[in-house]
Amino acid sequence: AGICNWKITNSRYNIMKVGIVGFGSIGTEVAKALIIGVENFSLYGVVSRSKKNVERRILQLNHQIKIFELETLIEKCDIIIDCAPKEAFREIATQCIENNKILITVSGAGILDNLDLEEMAKEKNTQIILATGAILGLDALRAASESKINSVRMTTRKPPNALSNAPYVIENGIQLDKLLVSKLIFKGSATEGAKAFPANVNVAAAVGLAGIGADKTELEIWADPNLDRNTHKVEVDADSAVFEMSIQNVQTPENPGTGKITGLSVIACLRGLKSPFKIGT
Repeated sequence: AGICNWKITNSRYNIMKVGIVGFGSIGTEVAKALIIGVENFSLYGVVSRSKKNVERRILQLNHQIKIFELETLIEKCDIIIDCAPKEAFREIATQCIENNKILITVSGAGILDNLDLEEMAKEKNTQIILATGAILGLDALRAASESKINSVRMTTRKPPNALSNAPYVIENGIQLDKLLVSKLIFKGSATEGAKAFPANVNVAAAVGLAGIGADKTELEIWADPNLDRNTHKVEVDADSAVFEMSIQNVQTPENPGTGKITGLSVIACLRGLKSPFKIGT
């Protein structure tokens, strides 16, 4: 989902330098793909707040990757991919906008908290792109929002280990480690859910941004000990169509709250920037 107007100034066939900010499970997945080879793009370097962590991951990839400070990486690259925690989003996005660099992010919650950056990006004629991440059907939602959407309901169900470290769970003393049956742990708007579970429901923020708005998007979050995958179901009632979408995401080994498909969606987003055939809106 694009957030503002922008066009690629480079020739279609120029190699674009990509920088990755945040080198956890998502950033590593993207780096791995770029190392293997994504046509028209090359990995320039990474930024990570944990030097020990990034060095370990680089060693696992068995490939020389340069480590930079954020300001330098943004200056040197054409595209920045934000895989960092939500708290870092504003700083990353602001520097990208000021330097007129494309930003691809997986942080729907970060965008939701910083909607004022849209005007700033528009003035600089650059763009923040929210990758599809762990959800599906954003094309259909965006199309439906061109007319009238009556309601959007989203239900997220995750294994307890994917939710146990969420601020909302900790602050409210919700016990999930010995859960035997599914438990509703949150009900509210996507806006409220994104703040309560910043690392878990970027998908809810994305659904809100693509459709009727996060304030009007209804959200339920369940902890379910019978699941081994992160699942999301979205039900849409619009004047153009009534539809529902559901997905079961394989967890990444190091971060159970993140689906493996999230990193793959970033790679697909990159390819779409220069592909002669662009499938979907």
